[in-house]
Amino acid sequence: MTCSCIETIEAEQLLGEHRIDIAICLTKTGLVARAYSRLLRRDTGKPETRRGKHSSIVATFCPFCGERYEPAPAEPASADA
Repeated sequence: MTCSCIETIEAEQLLGEHRIDIAICLTKTGLVARAYSRLLRRDTGKPETRRGKHSSIVATFCPFCGERYEPAPAEPASADA
């Protein structure tokens, strides 16, 4: 992670007894820690567990300061350039 928002929030215990979920993800640059959120079903309110369904969302941007975790991907050159 490029920012230290999650470490700061955890250290100062700003969320009280709650904790932020962190996932270790494999990216092109290696293993990185990212904030993630589990998806809850609307009908039952329980975490999604069905096969073939997404069960979590991994953040690309810090949910607190909005800083991107990795540099933006390069855009392909257009035919006009």
